[in-house]
Amino acid sequence: MKIAIQVMTPPYSYQDMDSAIKIAESALNKGHEVAIFLFADAVNAANSRVKPIRVDRNIPKKLEGLIKEKGLRVDICGLCMEYRGLAEEALIEGARPSGLPELAKLIAESDRFLSFSA
Repeated sequence: MKIAIQVMTPPYSYQDMDSAIKIAESALNKGHEVAIFLFADAVNAANSRVKPIRVDRNIPKKLEGLIKEKGLRVDICGLCMEYRGLAEEALIEGARPSGLPELAKLIAESDRFLSFSA
């Protein structure tokens, strides 16, 4: 099964990113193909320069680990990155700038689509 998850909320302001990661990890562990699309303020979840206080909630490191170890796909809205001053070189390894056409394709090709938004 192909699962696409869109997250729009800031990674450290709400539980949405944590929920998306847990759903993605569970689905990947069961052999499903999972993609997360970071939109609006959620692009900060892929910022490698984030320095969280609590080690257990290092969202960028968690995403990077799932990309490397489980094959998670992480696309980031390029315009949202630019608007927030997030440079491509600051992204976690394996995450890639993308756009709305790619999001539309993810939605069209996925069996399930989840959206976390404010």
